[in-house]
Amino acid sequence: MNLQRKIFQIIGTLLFILVVLATLLDVSNMKLEPIWETNAYRLDDGWTLTIDGERRQIDFQLPTVLRSDRLTGKTVVLSRTIPDDVRHLNSLMIRTSQKSVEVRVDGERVYLYDGNLDARRLKILGYLNHFVWLGDHAPGKELEIVTVANDPRTSETFYDVYIGSRVSQIVALLQYDGFSFLFGLLILLTAAMVSLLTFTLFRKLEIRKSALSFAGIEFCAGLWIISGSMSTQLIIHNQLVLLVFGLVAMFLLPYFLTSFVINMYRIPQSKLLGRIVLVFPYGFIVISSLQLMGILTYYDILTPSAIILLSYLVLLIFFSFRAYLRGNSAVKQFLIAISCLMASVVGELVLLLLPFMTLLNALILNLGIVAFGTVLLRQVLVLVMKFVERKGKEEYLLSLAHTDGLTGLSNRRAFEERMDGIRKCSRLIHPIGLMVFDVNDLKMLNDKEGHAAGDALLREVARQLSRWFAQTGDVYRIGGDEFAMICDPCNTASYESIRKEIASDMLVRAKDPARFSLAFGEALFTPNGEFVSIDEVFAEADARMYRHKMEMKNGFVR
Repeated sequence: MNLQRKIFQIIGTLLFILVVLATLLDVSNMKLEPIWETNAYRLDDGWTLTIDGERRQIDFQLPTVLRSDRLTGKTVVLSRTIPDDVRHLNSLMIRTSQKSVEVRVDGERVYLYDGNLDARRLKILGYLNHFVWLGDHAPGKELEIVTVANDPRTSETFYDVYIGSRVSQIVALLQYDGFSFLFGLLILLTAAMVSLLTFTLFRKLEIRKSALSFAGIEFCAGLWIISGSMSTQLIIHNQLVLLVFGLVAMFLLPYFLTSFVINMYRIPQSKLLGRIVLVFPYGFIVISSLQLMGILTYYDILTPSAIILLSYLVLLIFFSFRAYLRGNSAVKQFLIAISCLMASVVGELVLLLLPFMTLLNALILNLGIVAFGTVLLRQVLVLVMKFVERKGKEEYLLSLAHTDGLTGLSNRRAFEERMDGIRKCSRLIHPIGLMVFDVNDLKMLNDKEGHAAGDALLREVARQLSRWFAQTGDVYRIGGDEFAMICDPCNTASYESIRKEIASDMLVRAKDPARFSLAFGEALFTPNGEFVSIDEVFAEADARMYRHKMEMKNGFVR
């Protein structure tokens, strides 16, 4: 058999090697086109700037911010020749904010994005990526990008323009801030995992509320990062949706953060902070209502909201630091984490206040949020491990209290608690079987050979009973030489089969003095049966056991 197995292994290995070699030789003769043929090129120079038909600049550079003109409502044209010395320049990627966009090639329109807000309830467009198909014959032709801005704050800002294949532009976009998208997804995944643990493993733990608040914090942090990532627009094209996601994260973050501090650290000002923080979720509802009524837009409140959030975080840090100075050492980890978050908020505030170049998703911003979540997650996990360790010790001690030290079976206390549980059942649904056993001649063995021999016999009896009832019921040692078995729920056919097996085995053992023997009695508690309580069942099984014992002493074995 071993020789045959080795032959099969050798043949199988040789066949695998031959298949691999044949595949490699075949593929080596194939010419495969790459996934993307070129890189995406930035068209950052050589532009001509025209405003309302008046040529303003030649060799205009992108990206840039014009400080001298208010361009809201004006027609701005950027034009240049498409390079003809590079292959696969058939797609254009343009970034705009709050602008209508039209793209022309040799005067022919190839793309139009209507940014007119007059007919829109929500007066907001957002920061967008436009992917424009130019065609395979575009190189060498005149390219015109026509924009009309509708917001003074972004009218003078002009972003990068990329040209290349569509795939290469997507790759460039992912390289640009794909790490932000990845960070956001990982944080959202962490939030989902912690939420799942909160409603399963942590459901009865003291740390449950803190863990749930932490999941909320991670959810807001992940949503915040993803909503600001340009790569997210490859999946969610509506910029307004992403803006709402970001604002939801901004307004809910202080609520979950405060809830975490209150539940985790019990700082003295918990009630005060709990009232103040309600300003944020209620504020979001009010601001959303005002936007729906056309009174303001989310963009109008971005900077003030960030400043208010920053101020609240300072207040939260102040109260937490004061609690730390007063001896609450657990707050130290939170202070470290909140420092990372503060750096992130300051970074976000800078992105909102400074020109276009800072609208890139800064790596330091994302790392700050990740560090913040990591520190808090570590603290949550440490507390969970401490709780599990403490719970394990409690369960171990409880197990000791319910376990017989000699045999390892459940003891009399465990038996009584099980009986009490049956007593409390309002109605019997299924049969319950109960057997009682008594070890014959244990006292004689102790007197003759010592207690060590008696203990060995009890352990042997326990092992045999455990084997008999491994699939049927639970075995207990309820006295010095007495054992019991409860079968709940009880399959009457299996119960009767095991009862006959025990009776047959006892008959064999009674004829062999070298083997132990047991006297046993049993009774079955069934719905609408002869017994009205589990105590009557136990009394009947016990009485039958004693009758059996007397019969065995008198030489009669049933």
